[in-house]
Amino acid sequence: MVPATLERTTFEVSREVEYFTESELRMQIGFDADDWPVALLKELIDNALDGCEAAGTPPIIRVDVEPDAFTVEDNGPGLPEATIAGSLDYMKRVSDKLFYASPTRGRLGNALKVVWAAPYVAHGQQGYVEVWTGGQRHTVKVRFDRIAGRPVVEHETKEDALVTTGTRLRVTWPESATSLLGEGTRRSYKSAPNASELVAAFAACNPHAGFRIGEKVFRATDPAWTKWRTCDPTSAHWYAPEALRDLLAAEISSPTYQAQPKTVRAFVSEFRGLSSAVKQKSVTAEWSRAYLHDLVRGGDLDSGAVGALLARMQLASKPPKPVHLGVIGEEHVTRWMTEHAGVVPESISYAKKLGEQDGLPYVLEFGFGQSEDDNAKRRLVVGLNWSAALENPILELNQLLAKQRIDAHDPVVVFAHIAKPLLQFTDRGKARVAL
Repeated sequence: MVPATLERTTFEVSREVEYFTESELRMQIGFDADDWPVALLKELIDNALDGCEAAGTPPIIRVDVEPDAFTVEDNGPGLPEATIAGSLDYMKRVSDKLFYASPTRGRLGNALKVVWAAPYVAHGQQGYVEVWTGGQRHTVKVRFDRIAGRPVVEHETKEDALVTTGTRLRVTWPESATSLLGEGTRRSYKSAPNASELVAAFAACNPHAGFRIGEKVFRATDPAWTKWRTCDPTSAHWYAPEALRDLLAAEISSPTYQAQPKTVRAFVSEFRGLSSAVKQKSVTAEWSRAYLHDLVRGGDLDSGAVGALLARMQLASKPPKPVHLGVIGEEHVTRWMTEHAGVVPESISYAKKLGEQDGLPYVLEFGFGQSEDDNAKRRLVVGLNWSAALENPILELNQLLAKQRIDAHDPVVVFAHIAKPLLQFTDRGKARVAL
């Protein structure tokens, strides 16, 4: 008998599902599921530091790890309700850093999205995250509707005076203490750090910030220390014409622009070194009364006009020097290594290099010291733009250590930090960087 012809059904799958599978989240986070708790903790600390710095507040970050949850609390301006609402829309990515050239801890706009999704994906039950900010408590519950083939995200808000300043975010995660604080068989010199090691690494990269995890306190060594903040104007010298075109396109298509169009002159005024009315007038003489959408020709931005605008902006401003990015400094690195890394003070050496590569400034800082414990293994702490790396993301550093014959069993502490605009991350989780 001839088999019946299969009449295939055409199925529709929601794009929202992409954040709710282990394989997709592994790409978003950059690590396997075992390391998701510490990766999410890193994202939350990044966000807390950025928020405090943008408000001009010396950051104070507290991390608590419970048997079934972990919490990050800061003293910043509070997480805006609009940011929470935007992060719950999985059909689009929301970021205020995505198209700007700047030395930032991250710019992809996926941190909160993975925070909501990961607890559900990891455990197959309802995910549960609580956020206290601005006198309110936000509860985000995530489950999966198998029949509809899409996630269901429930967001509830109610008045709660527990936190009126800053933000407190608690992620329910079974066996948090084991995964974040344990020293089990998963732990090795190659694995991601535990929560205590992660917080210590953040303290190494941020002289102005204070941290606490459990009873361990890392006090700020210089609350007045400054670096390039996310809210600082970007520099025209960090853009190629294609990058400026992308930024202009994003501006024009944004809801903010649709509500209130921006002039070319107002756009120029937002760049470093171009706040002067005289410079703005000179740069935008050809577009004295034009709006950004006036640069569009035939459905796309006029590449000639964009290139000419960028050239004038660069001519009228000076490129930032490497030191403007922010130098952590020998004093802070030395104090951190002696007070928190168990290093013999007399063994510490520090070096820094300030330079420029492909038109972009950079600051490289290194610290090295011998552990007081002769039985200790090598401890490698790496920071990228003042954010702690979960593993060594720099291939060249591995090569350097091998050349110096510093292997994993040597009782030494190595600190390395790179500050540079537009670090090229090779994964969405910002775990690996291409220099």
